[in-house]
Amino acid sequence: MKPLISNRKRHQGHLGMSWLLLLSIVASLWFAALVAAAKDYYKVLGVDKTASERDIKRAYRKRAQKIHPDKHPDKHAEFLELSDAYQTLSDAETRKIYDRYGVDGVKKHQARKDNPHQHAQDPFDIFSRFFGGGGGGGGGGVRKGPSKAFNVDVDIEDFYKGKTFTLEYERNVVCSHCDGSGAESPGDIHTCDACDGRGVRIVRQQIMPGFITNAQMTCDRCGGAGSVIKHRCSKCHGQKIVQEVGSVEVDLERGAADGVEIVIEGEADEAPDYEAGDVIVKVSARRSKGQFRRGGTSLYKTLPISLSEALLGFERNITHMDGRTVTIKRDAVTQPGFVSVIDDEGMPVHGTMVSDAPEHDTHAGRDMLFGKLYLEWQLVLPETVDPALRKVLEKVSGRSPSAQAGSEHVEL
Repeated sequence: MKPLISNRKRHQGHLGMSWLLLLSIVASLWFAALVAAAKDYYKVLGVDKTASERDIKRAYRKRAQKIHPDKHPDKHAEFLELSDAYQTLSDAETRKIYDRYGVDGVKKHQARKDNPHQHAQDPFDIFSRFFGGGGGGGGGGVRKGPSKAFNVDVDIEDFYKGKTFTLEYERNVVCSHCDGSGAESPGDIHTCDACDGRGVRIVRQQIMPGFITNAQMTCDRCGGAGSVIKHRCSKCHGQKIVQEVGSVEVDLERGAADGVEIVIEGEADEAPDYEAGDVIVKVSARRSKGQFRRGGTSLYKTLPISLSEALLGFERNITHMDGRTVTIKRDAVTQPGFVSVIDDEGMPVHGTMVSDAPEHDTHAGRDMLFGKLYLEWQLVLPETVDPALRKVLEKVSGRSPSAQAGSEHVEL
């Protein structure tokens, strides 16, 4: 006799299974979200999900140049991830699968094919297709193009306070229409039938009667490229590059040396077969009359004083390059050419911090060490002397007009 099961228990059993199914679905979605977050190929390439195939190629090219293991051995894993992202998103079919199912979906799709490793390609082979070889297996690397050098003059105040400025210049970039192929479309690139894509031809040559040798020569039809173009790119006309106005941000640090060369990597001319070179900006201080002069970490300035100031003393307020007022006070006689030395009012010492200073030094409110300021006092005499002042001077000096008339004879 079969046991009887109440409707209530049967209902509880169905309810339990529903909860299990719901938890299973939530767990699957959570796991898929984790996978997607861990492998966001669009973020790896630095493009939006609406990026075109051309945008993806350009993003790969630019990023691959910067993180190639031959240049940055510590970025080998990042380079492999970039290659995976490019392989997945550059193929229309796998990109659709990735957009819908993520990395796990792409792997399952490849596993269902006859050759489960068909999708996997050597990341260095991918790099070589973009830059003409030399990147395989981490050996040799991509060639680097020439640098572009510029000279820029700025005020000495910019060295004192630091400055960031924009430098604009003309540069060559890989054509965005053909991605540097020189062809209007990928279908316009054909293997050279004269050399079968090798770029070289074997030519039989007779060096003397009865002696024939085989010589390898660059293919004269394709110029060694191994391919010929049927229709040239309408934008670059087959040149593979176009000219544009580039710009870089140049950061001049406080206290940097006069004539410092600031290097911005990878911002010079581009080309399909080499990595862009560097932009080198040499920054110098322009000379201005009457301004502060620099000598290493020291500053120099020449200031005028009158005769009365030289004799009786003076108090002078000087506006520094950061807008502060530096007060100089002298009670003694100041000889022409006398130099006052003020500590901690010179140039910032590049690369230092206040913590580098000895304990007895004070740098209230300042985050760097500073050199010395040298002030040279230049006596400026009046063109004429007031009669009342003349009498006072004559009395003090003990000289009278009659004494001055009989001037002494001095042999030179």
